[in-house]
Amino acid sequence: QRLIVEAHDENILKIAPPILSRVYNQLGNGLVMLSNAEKLNDFPVPYPIAQIITFMLGLHWLLTTLVISTACKNGFLAA
Repeated sequence: QRLIVEAHDENILKIAPPILSRVYNQLGNGLVMLSNAEKLNDFPVPYPIAQIITFMLGLHWLLTTLVISTACKNGFLAA
């Protein structure tokens, strides 16, 4: 952000003020998202919950395949 301000002051970047404010807004949003991602990394998911999620994803994959294959009349459309 400081580099953008310095480049704007030295007329290296010639950007309209509304666009420049949007750039600052997006940089701020990116920092907030980075902070949220670091929070997720700090608190790991407990092992039993991770196992349940893995099992449920596998079950969903299997059931979706079976339901779609029975719902479609043409095997090519089911793929």
